[in-house]
Amino acid sequence: MDGRIPEFLRLLFTTPLGETKAVEIASDRLGEISNSGVCFDGSSVKGYAKVNNSDLVLKLRGEPIYETWDKDMALALCRVYDTDDIPHRLDTITVLERVISNAREMGFRFMVGGELEFFLVRELGKSGIIPADSGGYYAAPPSDRGLSIRRDVSMTLRRMGLHTTVHHHEVARGQHEIGLKFCDVMELADAILVARASIAERAIRDGLIATFMPKPFAKENGSGLHIHQSLWDLKGENNLFSGEDGALSKTAEHFAAGLLRHASGLAALVAPTVNSYKRLRPGFEAPTQIAWGPMNRTTMIRIPHYMGNHKNARIELRCPDSSCSPHLALAAILAAGLDGVENELEPPSPRDDDLFESQEGARQLPPSLSIAISELESDSVLREVLGEELIEWITRMRLNEWRDYVSVTGDPGPMQVTSWEIDRYLLAM
Repeated sequence: MDGRIPEFLRLLFTTPLGETKAVEIASDRLGEISNSGVCFDGSSVKGYAKVNNSDLVLKLRGEPIYETWDKDMALALCRVYDTDDIPHRLDTITVLERVISNAREMGFRFMVGGELEFFLVRELGKSGIIPADSGGYYAAPPSDRGLSIRRDVSMTLRRMGLHTTVHHHEVARGQHEIGLKFCDVMELADAILVARASIAERAIRDGLIATFMPKPFAKENGSGLHIHQSLWDLKGENNLFSGEDGALSKTAEHFAAGLLRHASGLAALVAPTVNSYKRLRPGFEAPTQIAWGPMNRTTMIRIPHYMGNHKNARIELRCPDSSCSPHLALAAILAAGLDGVENELEPPSPRDDDLFESQEGARQLPPSLSIAISELESDSVLREVLGEELIEWITRMRLNEWRDYVSVTGDPGPMQVTSWEIDRYLLAM
């Protein structure tokens, strides 16, 4: 940065539905709002407040980031408060902080990394959308038309202290991935939020749309948000997922068992939209079965090959997608895993077979949002840890979403991506 203070300060937050919200103020107001925050109309943010009592407050969570993707804008991550200076009941930062505290009381530090996938598309008016390029996995230019976008975003995030590890073209036409570095869980949640905003704005400069909807094209692979994860000691020195002779530890097995136990309810939070379940079908490198296995991309949990380096011991959860509310989704993942550790749950035998071909002996992930919602409603552990009021609100909002989808489309099933979904999710993040 050249020492010049940007003209504007963008205040950024996300809702439990994964919607990113923002307001920009003159940067010379920073001193004024550092303690008092910025008031806004909560009744205009879905579900946050009633119109007759709608004042809410945005407060900064830390120092602004001055070197962003826009030289005229600094960025501040925020949380929502009531006017009595109490975090709002739908504030997902509070939820994640609470589950992190639970982990710390058990002696754990939750470390995670993410594979943020998205599509770059061109809009054809009433004719719909098409992929921005025809490249495939690891495509190089000229087939890869997203290289400059990914590179610019990766460099920007690194300057902001949100480090990336890799970027490349993904399997589907127009599909891309940016890898987010292994870090503390709150840092990754923030990085996902900022990365989505940066990607979306950089795509606009090239006349493209970056979409985080999981399945914009029925015959192409969908976009996920694979979460690599492990528990460490509180000092961050010892990976507690590392066992003897390169195997996973019992702690890792218990954690995986917790994810498997709560998978059906967890799905409603990590794959939270109608469109999410168009992605979770056989044959498209997305899991459909509640199982785990070494290097197996047909299972919900994959045990990656980590080449004998015990610090890299981890598991990869493959059912989340990029449309989720990152702080809430990661809180739910940690809550499910900790339940497995606390109760010493045992996972089933790992699977090394192709579960797209053979589905014997494994439970199925929910095939639709409506079923995932029902499973979340019946998951007493997730409800208690994440908050009864929050889960009740989410299930009500998502059920309304499902009913609207069915009333408009008649639910043509998982093989078709409808115009209702494109209209609803194309620009959502």
